[in-house]
Amino acid sequence: MVPVSAEPSEDPWELRTHLSAESYVLASAGRAISTTAERERAGRLRRSGDGARYLAAHGALRLILAGYLGHDPHDVRFEAGPRGKPSVVGGALQFNLSHSGAIALIAVAKERPVGVDVERQRSIVDLEGIVERICTPRERAALDAVPPSKREGAFLAMWTRKEALAKMTGDGFRALSRDASLGLQVDCRLEPLDDLPGYAACVAAQGTDWRLVRRP
Repeated sequence: MVPVSAEPSEDPWELRTHLSAESYVLASAGRAISTTAERERAGRLRRSGDGARYLAAHGALRLILAGYLGHDPHDVRFEAGPRGKPSVVGGALQFNLSHSGAIALIAVAKERPVGVDVERQRSIVDLEGIVERICTPRERAALDAVPPSKREGAFLAMWTRKEALAKMTGDGFRALSRDASLGLQVDCRLEPLDDLPGYAACVAAQGTDWRLVRRP
């Protein structure tokens, strides 16, 4: 586990955001505490291992949320908000989940929207075409300044910032056109995670009065 949290200077609960990276060795535990709907969705995933990864990630989510709520993991229930973003039924907790490759990242905050994205470093087909379609002029210029050998990694880091912002707001694909250059946001903050070897990752949370702190 590679946990991270965002902690305030005064009330550590009110403004805290936690982020954890879970290994998929949790697959069997995830299945044990999953719902019928989650198991059915996992069964529809076709690529080898995806179903186990899905259950592991959602099992880790239930365990983490249950720890905050003081509930049994089986009793954690979710509902969709106005834009389809899931939330915990009857609680002030906000959360977001992303998984890629062998890592799942889970961000949890109290009374503030949060988003997270993680992407395994990999080759990208038609990188230039994707950049042209979704990146702002500022972002394209920043990528153009990166040596070609490092451009895919730089793009994935940029992509995780865009995804984290989009997932924080719940706006989905429409929000991917928003400029995610660091330092431009006034109503939220982006915090890249640069120490997950082989992965790019970022967390976004509303406001600026929080900081990331590693947790055991």
